[in-house]
Amino acid sequence: AVNETIEAAKHTLEPARCRFLNAVLRNALRQKDSLEKKMLAAPLAAQWSHPAILIQRWQQTFGPEKTQALCNWNNQRPTVSLRVFAEADAPSQAHMDALPPHPANPEHFRLVPPGVPVQSLPGFKEGAFYVQDPATELAVALLDPRPGMQLLDACAAPGGKTFACAARMQNKGNIIAIDRHLDRLERMAENIKRMPFSIIHMQRADATRSVELPQGPFDRILLDVPCSNSGVLQRRPDARWRITEERIATLADLQHRFLDATAPLLARQGVLVYSTCSLEPEENEKCVQAWIAHNPGYTLCDMRLSLPPESGMDGAFAARIERNPNT
Repeated sequence: AVNETIEAAKHTLEPARCRFLNAVLRNALRQKDSLEKKMLAAPLAAQWSHPAILIQRWQQTFGPEKTQALCNWNNQRPTVSLRVFAEADAPSQAHMDALPPHPANPEHFRLVPPGVPVQSLPGFKEGAFYVQDPATELAVALLDPRPGMQLLDACAAPGGKTFACAARMQNKGNIIAIDRHLDRLERMAENIKRMPFSIIHMQRADATRSVELPQGPFDRILLDVPCSNSGVLQRRPDARWRITEERIATLADLQHRFLDATAPLLARQGVLVYSTCSLEPEENEKCVQAWIAHNPGYTLCDMRLSLPPESGMDGAFAARIERNPNT
């Protein structure tokens, strides 16, 4: 590992800096035993390479054993999984069937062997699959979109859950997929081109602003809101260092605004699913429960949490909210 690091550094650092780097790493090797002893005596946050705020929060919410398991999970190399669509042609489907099934959802998801470029797999250009973790199925299953429905995906880009909804709807009905970020919509447009679905229509809009939203009513609304990403730190290790109490509070306020703007677009007895890839209660159950308490026209029907590594997939939260028939 030291040798490979130095060889890589030679491409960007001058010789003097490479020699300094080599000396530091070689010295660390010589002191390995003493450094490991010091690490065992260090705070848990240092041992597990997580900010202290997350260690404290998770221990309070999940307990010490689950917290350690969660940190170990986050420090592992993530797997690459594919959601396979039934609309794929026979040759692509046969190749997908040859890939190992994902233990968390063997029916719809396959694992990609390490080092295999996804773009090289048969069926990529034809939209036979989409790179996605099975945790996304929590929200889609609770939403339960059906053929012929009118559906709003209020934070859609880059489109993973949108495509999953279109598949459940058998490409029948209408999906309006919105997002406020132009670069993300451009990426979604590229994905749509290769997907076998014709019912998805993109619009640029801010889902916290009622005046920008398309007219309802909608039978289903998927609200996959921006969050702290604390459930997907295995895939986004840098995100752990941006999480603060202030940021969580700011996000919770933003998430309330998403609910305020989109929920009125529901048809009577329509269903809205609120989802995050966070593990923080303020962004999940506390957020939804607080919103329901101030909006009696809606009922909180179900909540689900994926806690890695118990679930064997990414961390995620989803809540099913139904609009009361007399509202």
